[in-house]
Amino acid sequence: MRHDRKNRMSLFKRLLVLWCSGILIVTGCSDRQIFDETGLSTAVGYDLLKDGKIRGTSIMPSINPEARHKIQILSAIGETSKGIRDQINLQSDKRVLGGQIRVALYSEKFAKHGLGSIIDTLYRDSSLSSRIYLCVFAGETYDMLNYPYSEEGNIGIYLYRLIEQNIRGEKIPSSTMHEFFRAYYEKGIDPFMPYIEKKGNELQIKGIALFKGDRYVTWITPKEAFLIKLMHGKFSVGSYDTSVPASIFGESPKNHSTKKDQVQLVFDTISSHSKIDLSQVSPPIFDIHLHLRARILELTIPLKLENAKMMKIMEKALEKELKKELEKLIRKLKSHGVDPTGFGSIYRSKRRGMADMTQAEWRKMFQDATFRFHVKSTIIRNGVMD
Repeated sequence: MRHDRKNRMSLFKRLLVLWCSGILIVTGCSDRQIFDETGLSTAVGYDLLKDGKIRGTSIMPSINPEARHKIQILSAIGETSKGIRDQINLQSDKRVLGGQIRVALYSEKFAKHGLGSIIDTLYRDSSLSSRIYLCVFAGETYDMLNYPYSEEGNIGIYLYRLIEQNIRGEKIPSSTMHEFFRAYYEKGIDPFMPYIEKKGNELQIKGIALFKGDRYVTWITPKEAFLIKLMHGKFSVGSYDTSVPASIFGESPKNHSTKKDQVQLVFDTISSHSKIDLSQVSPPIFDIHLHLRARILELTIPLKLENAKMMKIMEKALEKELKKELEKLIRKLKSHGVDPTGFGSIYRSKRRGMADMTQAEWRKMFQDATFRFHVKSTIIRNGVMD
């Protein structure tokens, strides 16, 4: 009996091995067949045409080793993104899939018209990741994606890495499709996207595009985007450069051709945190307390950093400059009627009975609101002097 049981166990193991091997073979063949028959788009661009139709451009890597070009670019015109994809499929020998799309770009003209419906279509597509980066491009995306870049290769992957590394380096805030829609539907905050431009033969992040609802209205520089991050979160990677009068140090710069005898200071943020208080309800008064510990990386005059008095002067200069720039940024946001900072959300969370506050109500209150900045900095003695 023991011998029979042993034989049955051996037979069962052999059958199990054969079954697993068959599954692996079938699965391997199936994956290879799908890969050979599909095209994986890595980036898409959308432009608004004069007749109101949309031109979509899709970029895909070429897997054919005999192909002259590393990428394949297909473009079509339609009323919707789904219709555009169907038209693109009619031009391709492979079924075009969007599961690998990393970046979706929209021309500035299209963004000014409003992006809510076309982004909503992408958001509802279950084959797409909600972590796609959305961008505004200063020009036509068709021209940008069709440009023969010599070094970048797959421009879709290049754009993704360009945005990703600047988000990781905390140069710009993140704006995935999910984050855009969260801000779009939330009362008290406006969405934003990276603002891309083509400069010569290269692409670069010009700044951050600001939206009023789903319409692009203006943009801010990466330096101004840094200030928004400073107000609303902890971070430890970003850097900040500013200029202060040389006279506060009792010094003059070596190069007297510098404008207005300014000294350039470059700081590396080691740590920061903020606290926002709603000190008055109507009209709203916000007290924003910012504290950062920063390492000085570079300055354009030789200073003895061991001198405690000199460090205090530098800290006060940084605090004064940051406060001035923050106030300037708030004035700019008010002039365009946009609140990417999310002060409206803070107002709703700190005041009872405001759950039903509309975006229009907050926009009016935002114009009347007062923002008082209290900046405290601590500078660590380290850096380079010119």
